[in-house]
Amino acid sequence: MSTPFLSIQDVKKSFGGKAILDGIDLNVERGHITTIMGKSGIGKSVLLKCIAGVHQPDSGQILIDGRPCVGAHCGPDGPRLSYLFQGNALFDSLTALENVALPLVETTRIRPRAANRQALKLFEQLDLGDIAGKYPSQISGGMQKRVALARALITRPQLILFDEPTAGLDPQRKNGVFTMVAEYGKRFDFTALMVSHDIPEALFVSDRVAWMDRGQIRFCGAPTDLELARDPNLLEFIHHRNELLSDLAGQQGRTALFAHWPELRRSYDHFVVASCETERRRPGSDLGLRRFASYQAAVAAITALPQKHSQIYFLDERHFGFGLGGSDVAALTADVDAALQAVNTQTAQAHVTRYRWSSRTYLLADVPNPASLWILEDQAAVAAPLSPA
Repeated sequence: MSTPFLSIQDVKKSFGGKAILDGIDLNVERGHITTIMGKSGIGKSVLLKCIAGVHQPDSGQILIDGRPCVGAHCGPDGPRLSYLFQGNALFDSLTALENVALPLVETTRIRPRAANRQALKLFEQLDLGDIAGKYPSQISGGMQKRVALARALITRPQLILFDEPTAGLDPQRKNGVFTMVAEYGKRFDFTALMVSHDIPEALFVSDRVAWMDRGQIRFCGAPTDLELARDPNLLEFIHHRNELLSDLAGQQGRTALFAHWPELRRSYDHFVVASCETERRRPGSDLGLRRFASYQAAVAAITALPQKHSQIYFLDERHFGFGLGGSDVAALTADVDAALQAVNTQTAQAHVTRYRWSSRTYLLADVPNPASLWILEDQAAVAAPLSPA
């Protein structure tokens, strides 16, 4: 079994006799984006500050590549880490370029002029050259976030800690920041540990999500694994997340599907579940917002079908479903598959990551409720798993 890149083992931290971190255990794999979620005030930011060396844990270990490491350095040749603060923490009296160069000036022996040259080169890589001489008050909030990320990147860290990186941004800029984290993570080869309340946007770029509650990590897995959770507090979180996801997709979710199921059975003959599989070249966040764009394209393709079908119901970020009417089920499903295949072809041309949509059709008379549908879908997936085209 390989050693995780970042390993947090039984970390505890109290303030004023109150336990904030009560035995945190969490592993983060190299090159991945891991997002920590949970209610406000439960210690997510405290955990990041313990990793960064701002707070000293009362007990436990923080290891990088199997070695104890707290703070920006792990020995002279060890990994570096950077911390992206919630409020950016840019210095108003310094230009954008000077803000980015500051970590080099403060932590190395490099001269300010040479540090500025390195910072300017990074500005060019990130397309930030035109704001190098501007002060933080002269640039937008989204651009300030990019400058803060450039400052975090200037020391070429292996690990970046993101504390609410989209706080205070509008929805469009939030999506831009999450996409930027995913793309820069690949380009600059860093591992990201992120704290965020922005559900579901953060999950679209995360390889793993950790749920923090009562001072401990009570769930850690892929975003899709949240559907298997049984913890009541986490189930409440999942329900809220799915409602938000369905809103983003412009559809009604599972709650509406249960409510509408009797009418669907009276009005339609079949129920179709469209499913997406993703072929990834390597672990990483190729999915993200691009997968969601593929999801939206698949929904649009089905919506455009001339056949009689119900509204489309959001099931999760890989599945949606709809009622379909008509006696010639073979012809109907062929049209559905053709529409989805067109989306597959467009996706293959547009993105390196391949998104493959396919569908399964169920006779509504044989499915008394959506819970039965999930069972049938699981059985069908095991019997005939989808595979990338």
